[in-house]
Formats: sequence, C-alpha cells, structure tokens
Amino acid sequence: MYVEIVRRYRASSGERRPLRTAAAVGTATMLGAVGVGVVTGGGVANADLLCGYSTPAADSGTEVDAIKQLKASYFQNIDAKNWDGLRDLLAPDVVEDTTCSAGPIFYGRDPFIAFLKLTLGAANTHHQGYDPHIHLTSATTAEGLWTLEDVLIFGGTVGVHGYGHYNDRYSKVNGQWIVKYSKLTRTRLDLINPDGTVIQANAPIDAVVAAVKKVTGG
Repeated sequence: MYVEIVRRYRASSGERRPLRTAAAVGTATMLGAVGVGVVTGGGVANADLLCGYSTPAADSGTEVDAIKQLKASYFQNIDAKNWDGLRDLLAPDVVEDTTCSAGPIFYGRDPFIAFLKLTLGAANTHHQGYDPHIHLTSATTAEGLWTLEDVLIFGGTVGVHGYGHYNDRYSKVNGQWIVKYSKLTRTRLDLINPDGTVIQANAPIDAVVAAVKKVTGG
C-alpha cells in the first residue's frame, strides 16, 4: 500500500528516482516521509552524505518570534494529529523535501498532509525543534535552520528516536507567516522501546524496517 501511494505521488510530480525493494520501500519510505534516514550497517548511508544543511544568520525581533511560534505550532499540530491546523501553516504550493531522510519530495500541502495522515495517524509522536537560526531576507520572506529531535512510537510496541535538521523558507501572507519550503536532513536514528530504552543505537535501516513492519504490517 505504501509503495503504491509513493508511486502515485512520484508520477504526479514527475519524480523518476527508482524505488528500492519492497521491504525497504514499504516501511523505510513510510518512515522517511516522517523523517527516518537511510542507514546501513550503522551510520549514515553514502547517499545521505551528500545531504548537508546550511546555517543562516540569526536575527531577532517580533517577526522572528512569530516564525518561531509558527514552527512550534507545526510540530504541535503533527503530534496532536490536527491536520486542519497544520494545513493552515503551509503554503498551498509548499515543497516538503524528505529526500535526505529516505522519502520523496511533496509538492503541495494536500499530498504532504495525506501522507502524514497515513504514516503517523496511528502513531504516538513527539517532535522537538530547538536552536533556531532565523534570518529575514525581506519584509515578507525568511529562511531558517532548526535542530530536530523526535520520537515515533508505532503500535505501542516499538519506536524510533531520531535526530536531524530542518532547513526552511517562510513567506508572510496577509500578515501571517507560513512555511513555503522545508527540507529534513537526518543524522541519526535509534531503535527504541516505548519507554525510551534503546534497543539498537544508530540502527541500520533494515533493523528499523523489520521492527516497524512487524508492528504495522507496512
């Protein structure tokens, strides 16, 4: 099911990146869309070594505070499964790039939210963004870097504890800041129990795929 959904999204967007094997795509792409990076044998895979992130200058002031609140609401709405609230924070033509976390690129907020509903709707999630660097590039545009730490629990039996960075671009429309572009780059993934104890640190993707697939049947 997950494979076919990704195929349809890629076909509509014109993406031609080849799909991996069924086991990897079924769960790894599901996880990638919510931020789990491709890892092989412990550590970041070669493809992900090309995925860096940039740190903009850090500004301050009321506009920067509003953007920080925007991102906080972004995480809160995902964790609360408040999809309508999340939709209001995204530009209609937002680009959500998860290629550096094992997923596709989503063009538009509706396909992105539909995929989040599918992959995270039944999961217990907790996202934290911190150490923001927000730079105002004009009166109505800005860019930012966030450090991410998140916990995703599937079926109440197994989870992942992930780390990474978001590079974002924002626009101010009708007096409100919204997300125009967001790229997630993963740096580490731990396989965990629901109580937070670590099953396997810096886990290879096949271990994560097997553990989550066993719970979700993905």
